[in-house]
Amino acid sequence: MTEHGDLLDFPGADELIAAGGVAPPAPEVVASAREAVASAARRDTVVVPLRGHVVPRRRRLLVAAAAVAAIAAGAVAYPVLDLGDEPAATASAAQFLNDMAEVAADTPTARTPYWKVRLETVNQDDGRRSATTFFDRAGRIWSVDADGTVHRPPAGKDSKLKKWPVGQKWLTWPALDQLPTGQKALTALFPKDAENRFDQVTILLEDSPASPALRATLFRILADTPGVRLVGDVKDSKGRPGVAVEMTRKAGFSTGPEKGVAFRTTDRYVVAPDTGLLLEATHKIRGQDLAADRYTWLEVGPAARVG
Repeated sequence: MTEHGDLLDFPGADELIAAGGVAPPAPEVVASAREAVASAARRDTVVVPLRGHVVPRRRRLLVAAAAVAAIAAGAVAYPVLDLGDEPAATASAAQFLNDMAEVAADTPTARTPYWKVRLETVNQDDGRRSATTFFDRAGRIWSVDADGTVHRPPAGKDSKLKKWPVGQKWLTWPALDQLPTGQKALTALFPKDAENRFDQVTILLEDSPASPALRATLFRILADTPGVRLVGDVKDSKGRPGVAVEMTRKAGFSTGPEKGVAFRTTDRYVVAPDTGLLLEATHKIRGQDLAADRYTWLEVGPAARVG
């Protein structure tokens, strides 16, 4: 292959080579994976404008196609590096998150008046619940019951607004559009400690109408956040394939029989590699038998109307 050297010219290639081989997948799976990559390669000539420059779309398309193909073939899409007990942002986690930044940047910009979020939650207190909400650019929130009944937001000051945290502020949709998309400038607005920064950035990636450029920068900030670890290829509770990253932190001290003993929690996020959308989050107390709280995003995106 004359392009062998070029194809392996990316971060993590040496780790992939050193990892050795895996059991061969079924022929039909290999064929499907090859077609996914070939389909992206056929679009090699498509370009998009970016700040006055012409940037080839090939790499972004191949990033998504290759990630999906690797999952379909049962191979490891990104190398997981064993660093022992060191909870550092591994090279493989940074590589994956930077790749998702490219995928996010290639997403079409939404120009609709509403944003729709369909979410399923499971926790110890409330059991399993589903909710469908819409909000407009002013932040006003509509909820929709399973039977289609629409609940309008109250008028005036009683109307609750949808907002997202950025540093010490809570921002509505228009304010998100005013945020800088340069990584250094945007990072400066978030908390300096890694855990709080991880929390705020992932909240924005969960369900906000952040622009493609803003989502791309959020992924790059995650890639530079210490403590983020790559889990690898997984499926969420709905059977959808994705790639998981997680962060473990000291959350507090037990008040039970082992009063005063520090406990840790692990927050895991499953990302769809073809879109960069967050599919699911689980928050679990390590060392306890309690099931993890789960948040599954069934639908997140622009909407032309409520209902």
